Amino acid sequence: MKFRRRPLIVLWLLLIANAASCSKPAPPRRVATDNATSSIEDATPIVVSAAASTRDVVEALSEQFEKQAGVDVQVNAGASNELATQILAGAPVDVFLSASSEWANELQKEGRAAATSELLANRLVAIVPKGNPAGVHEPNDLLSASVQKLALAGENVPAGKYADQALAKLGFLEQLTGAKKIARGEDVRAAASFVARGEAEAGVVYATDARVVPDVEVAFEFDPALHDKIVYVLVLVKNDSARPAARRYYEFLRSPQAADAFTTAGFTPIARDNSAADSH
Repeated sequence: MKFRRRPLIVLWLLLIANAASCSKPAPPRRVATDNATSSIEDATPIVVSAAASTRDVVEALSEQFEKQAGVDVQVNAGASNELATQILAGAPVDVFLSASSEWANELQKEGRAAATSELLANRLVAIVPKGNPAGVHEPNDLLSASVQKLALAGENVPAGKYADQALAKLGFLEQLTGAKKIARGEDVRAAASFVARGEAEAGVVYATDARVVPDVEVAFEFDPALHDKIVYVLVLVKNDSARPAARRYYEFLRSPQAADAFTTAGFTPIARDNSAADSH
């Protein structure tokens, strides 16, 4: 599997520039009309944009899909709002896994969703460096003098929005902001990394991030009533031509095999009969 090391939008712009410099136009991509994986369509990698919190499990599942389907998968992980913005700008993406329904709805609104499905649920927790040097055990401890910095994802990032909602309902957000205690990361993994490196005494992330980011531990879990329900929505992106391989990947992430992997990673799969209906 090929992992993208640079922002997808940058690679997209480079592809446009390279195409413009060619003297002959590229032949149109042929869409497969059967299950033969040797077709040009199946030879084209599936591009997946996934919320940063799902990076590890999506990469592992993509490797499994590659072995089963014989199709390369490129995973681009980052903040859901940025990934959705790239897709709306025309970036070549086949499947999008958003950490909130907001951005999946935006793609639907703009006619870029061929199908959607509520896939996963998650929980919001406070993490601290191993050993909990600041002694954070409950929400009120975030206001203590021992907590100089509280790491959160960006204000427009789903994890950051959920954290802001919880802190606001607790009556903490204005005080923490005024005291300049909040440090924002570009996505939830960046926020968790601040804590792991000891640059923040605490952070607010998903429970699943606490499982995979080294050198952190969970101090407490936030009451789910303090924030919107955390729902991950899977989107089959609508492109100029249908891609059977992308549809197969979309269905693979909805399969019992994928559900087992998500469960092991700490997510809660949403039952298929409770999923949002496909839209075509």
